[in-house]
Amino acid sequence: MDLQFLFEEPINEIVELSPGYEDHASDVWSVKTDNQEVVVRSSRLKEESNNEFWWGCRKLFGIDPRQVHELEHVNNKLSDLSSIPVPRVINKGKAFEREFVVVEKLKGKVVQSFIDQPSSVLQSLGEGLAKIHTYNENYIGNPSGSFNVRLEDFHQHVKDIIAELVSMFYLDQERIKDKLLEINDLLDKLPAPESSTFVLVDMDPTQFLADSKVITGLVDTEAYVIAPRELDFIALEYVLDEKAAMSFKAGYESVMEIPNLTLCRTAYRYLYRLLSVQGSVDIDDWINHKTLF
Repeated sequence: MDLQFLFEEPINEIVELSPGYEDHASDVWSVKTDNQEVVVRSSRLKEESNNEFWWGCRKLFGIDPRQVHELEHVNNKLSDLSSIPVPRVINKGKAFEREFVVVEKLKGKVVQSFIDQPSSVLQSLGEGLAKIHTYNENYIGNPSGSFNVRLEDFHQHVKDIIAELVSMFYLDQERIKDKLLEINDLLDKLPAPESSTFVLVDMDPTQFLADSKVITGLVDTEAYVIAPRELDFIALEYVLDEKAAMSFKAGYESVMEIPNLTLCRTAYRYLYRLLSVQGSVDIDDWINHKTLF
C-alpha cells in the first residue's frame, strides 16, 4: 500500500500490523520516516458490512467502520478523558476510495487475555475506563451526534433492532428466536438510562496494549459509541475471571461506583449475543454466563 500521500517527508519503512485474528475489519501499518514513527489505519470494507456486528452497530448507534476520519473526534476526546493512553489523530487523508488516519504510535504489546495479568494492569484498566465513563451525554448514538436516539426511546429502539437482527441472521436458530418475546418483556420493564457515555461495543483484550505493570494503550476504537455504561460491564463479564474482576473493580471504584446490572443484564446480554461480540456462542451458555459485577 502506497501511503506516501499522508506524509510530507519520504517514508523509510512500512510494516503491516496484524491484530492476531482473522477477518478483522481494519488495515493497520507502522510507518517510519526520518523524524517520526506512527501508525496508519484504514478500513478494509468497501461497502456497508452486512455481518451481524457491523450491521447491528450501524442500526443501533449509527457507526460505520469505513468512516475512520471519525476517529479524530473519538480518539482525541478519549485521550483527554482517560488515564489510559489513546493515540491522537495527527493527520488524515483519502485515497483509493478509502479514508485513512495517521495516529500516534504507543508503547506496549497487544494484550491477548486479561486473565492472569498482574493486578496493577487490571486496576489501570478499571481506572481508565471509569475516567472515560465520567463523560456524560443525553442521547444514544455515534460520538459525532449525527445519529442520535433519545434516552427514553433507547429500549424501544433496541427492541426494534433485535427483531431485525433475529429476522436477518437467526431465523434458523430456534432457541434464539424463542427468547425474543421474553427479552422484549424485560426491555419494556427497564427504566430509561439516566445518561450515556463512551462505550466500546467490541470490548476485548486485543483492543489494548500493556507492559508488565499497566495498560499502555487503547488502540482499537472504531466501535466506540455513545450508550449506557452498563454495556461495557456486560462485555467485560465475558473477558474477565473472578480474580481479574476484583482488580478491575478496585481500579474502577477509585473513580466511581460500578452500576447495578441486575435489571438489564439478561436483555443486554441477549443484544450482545445477537451482535456476536465474542463469536457464535451457544445462546443458553451466553445468557447464563457467570456474573462478575
